[in-house]
Amino acid sequence: MGSVSYSAHISNGKSAITSKSKLQGVAKHNLRKYKSDGYSSENIILLEGTDNLYQDVRNIYQQEFDEAVREYNEKQRRPERRIDDYFEHVAKLDQDMAVEIIFQCGDKEFWEEHEDSKDRMYNVYRYVLSRLQEFLPDFKVANAVIHFDEASPHMHVVGVPVWRGTKKGLSKKVSKRNVFTPSTLSVVLQDKLREEARSCFRYNIHEIIGDKKKGRNHDLSVAEYKVQQELQNLQKMESEKQILETSVDSARQKLTDLKLQYDEMDEEIQSELTDKKKMVESLDTQLETKKWVLEITDEELKQKCSFLELLDVVKQMIHSYLPLQPDIEEFANTVEKGGNITAGNSFRSFLSTLGQLLLSFKEIVQEGFCWFPRLMRWNTSKGEVAPVFRDDPGGYNYMLEAFRNVDTKAIYRAENLKDEICSENRIGTLNQLAENIDVVEQQMKVMQDEIYRRYRRR
Repeated sequence: MGSVSYSAHISNGKSAITSKSKLQGVAKHNLRKYKSDGYSSENIILLEGTDNLYQDVRNIYQQEFDEAVREYNEKQRRPERRIDDYFEHVAKLDQDMAVEIIFQCGDKEFWEEHEDSKDRMYNVYRYVLSRLQEFLPDFKVANAVIHFDEASPHMHVVGVPVWRGTKKGLSKKVSKRNVFTPSTLSVVLQDKLREEARSCFRYNIHEIIGDKKKGRNHDLSVAEYKVQQELQNLQKMESEKQILETSVDSARQKLTDLKLQYDEMDEEIQSELTDKKKMVESLDTQLETKKWVLEITDEELKQKCSFLELLDVVKQMIHSYLPLQPDIEEFANTVEKGGNITAGNSFRSFLSTLGQLLLSFKEIVQEGFCWFPRLMRWNTSKGEVAPVFRDDPGGYNYMLEAFRNVDTKAIYRAENLKDEICSENRIGTLNQLAENIDVVEQQMKVMQDEIYRRYRRR
């Protein structure tokens, strides 16, 4: 068999996600929420979840445990035994509140020789993620990203292990030990997913992943180290914040003491305290000014980060879509003509370029039907819609059946909208995206200039 390495490494030991601060550290590392010469947020591809990993995990807790918590609380006679927020409850316990799995195929030396094939790992990791969710349904994936900005492309998957076998307390709980059993780690992560990755890797990269070796796989020790470094940096920042807050409290106490001394002074020595009074007033003003500056700075930085994130998303979208422009144009023209698409033949293991594009972007509406809301949309009297095709996977033929509203998910027959599905009503073309990014960059410049002027006035 081949010699290309494969590893599926779950968070453990120092890398275990056992607190909210560690979860925030993982979020900062995975989604590049900081500036670094060694990383590039433009080469981070989001497969699952949003750019707020921390909130994605909270959402999984709400979806999976709110009903179980409600049933549990109804049975409790003592108020102190009730659980107000299960996420906060687990965060206070000494256990894993989320689990991260890092997948990697190929080491640094391999990818130095196959640099031109890196981008195809998008298909491999997207497929591995779908099979992971099928093989391990009790691991609820909250967020998944691919890192293309390091020596070897790899995927970070963060999720919540949900166990339903409890006999006391909540009907289901967070439990890494019961979901990631020795059998799960060996059979699912190291055997089944290795075979799925091997098949997809061979199809996309034309190389073969090697067999599992005895002993623990250490291929991702560098990636694990980087995650741990981000956790340590976050803890250091929190420590510095506590020191600063203590310093502010101390200054406030000194100010209070000075005011008390001033109030207790006799009128005969008021003149002698003029300088102290001025010093107290100056400290008070400085304290309030610093507090105001801290509050304004925090708010302005949040706004600035929001604009930067939006700019990165738009740039990344344009960058990823540019090579696909001819296929997107072919897709859009075919939809507007009301025609069907022959994308290739799966039995001969051949798909056209358009067929590969559609396979990557299609979303299943129901058995036998798929649609493409992220590929192209049209603005119609029914709102923004995307086409729904009858999917013939045996021959990879797509037959236009209907259109579906992107927001409401309502479905409309194709013939009812045929006059409105035209090039003039297309939404999200590359030209429109390019214009949008110019607007965002201009907004960034205006905002930065305004922040600078306001600070100078202070």
